[in-house]
Amino acid sequence: IREAQRTAPSIIYIPHIHLWWEAVGATLKGTFTTLLENIPTFAPVLLLATSDVCHADLPEEIKELFMNDYEEVFKIQLPNNDERRMFFEDLIVNEAAKPPASKNTDWQTLEVLPVAPPPKPQELTEEEIRELEEQEEDTLRELRFFLRDVTHRLAVDRRFRAFTKPVDPEEVPDYAAVIKQPMDLSAVLSKIDFHQYLTAGDFLKDIDLICSNALEYNPDKDPGGRLIRHRACTLRDTAYAIVREEMDKDFEERCEEIQESRKKRGCSSSKYAPSYYHVMPKQNSVPGCKKTDPKCNEKTKMPAAPVDSSTPRSNGKLRFTRTSLEKVLNPLMA
Repeated sequence: IREAQRTAPSIIYIPHIHLWWEAVGATLKGTFTTLLENIPTFAPVLLLATSDVCHADLPEEIKELFMNDYEEVFKIQLPNNDERRMFFEDLIVNEAAKPPASKNTDWQTLEVLPVAPPPKPQELTEEEIRELEEQEEDTLRELRFFLRDVTHRLAVDRRFRAFTKPVDPEEVPDYAAVIKQPMDLSAVLSKIDFHQYLTAGDFLKDIDLICSNALEYNPDKDPGGRLIRHRACTLRDTAYAIVREEMDKDFEERCEEIQESRKKRGCSSSKYAPSYYHVMPKQNSVPGCKKTDPKCNEKTKMPAAPVDSSTPRSNGKLRFTRTSLEKVLNPLMA
């Protein structure tokens, strides 16, 4: 009864109230009547009860709940044969005899509604955006640690020395005319430092680029070219094997979600990415290096690295220098 008052308008339905009244005790009867009396007269709550006993034969407590004078008692007579026939005739003879309506016909009569537009993304507050960027940066930092480790393992492998630094255009003048998008492991490391990889898939695309450049520039005609091609394919397979074996699939999916989220937010780069000018050392000059000094490289102002005479050549031109990784990186680290 209290729930009916709380959810009004409502109906309190008691079928066969005379049987129920005989079955319950005096305490429940008193509680029941008290709760009903406490319902205000203006409350939209209807008490509906049925009984097979005439109103005059009901207990006095029940008769007081339903007053004849207020037209609260309705007597329903049993239907006779004519009334039953009138009720069921239309249902059985007419409605039941009709074939069911075709679903296709009903479908064609329905109005074709336009597709609802996707819901607008929830607007984040500045604090929520800051927390989201910090969470994303924590994940991408772990990615960079992993990619640096993979790149270092590839760079120290003697088989991949030819791919550790850019091809010298002075040694290979026609390289730029053949290869339009050069790539090497040192460039990969720079892209890692500048937060340009949001997924391991982006990293592997540059590894694929190193391999495809080597295959495009080095024809499969001489032993030197075949060796470079073989090592380029090995580099690619090794990188893929390390990433597939050591990177958790859920972590890569998380990175892809971050990449997609930044695209939707219009974030081309992270505010945590370092500036190029703050990371790269100044290369205006090197103490003790003169332009006339043949041992000084004019473009980088760094001491020129020695060239290994065993490097594969084609038509008398050096394709890839085979200097050791230490000789290449030591001047850069200095």
